Amino acid sequence: MKYILIILIVALLGVGIFAYNYEFAEEDFDQKVIGVCVLIFSFIWMPLFIYHRYKNKKKEDFILSNENLKEMNDFSRKE
Repeated sequence: MKYILIILIVALLGVGIFAYNYEFAEEDFDQKVIGVCVLIFSFIWMPLFIYHRYKNKKKEDFILSNENLKEMNDFSRKE
């Protein structure tokens, strides 16, 4: 999964930079290519990245509960 994400982001950046610098025969083709790259980044790459980063994590670690608040308060008082 890590290598798929790296290959996909490099490809998206490469195509986006190429479309930005190259002058196409069709007038707005470069803007369409850059727009498609942004959409692919937003709706394909970013969800894959988020899934990859948080697939083995517990939701309880990210939820602010009373127990977590007490732990944080106790930790700050120790210092």
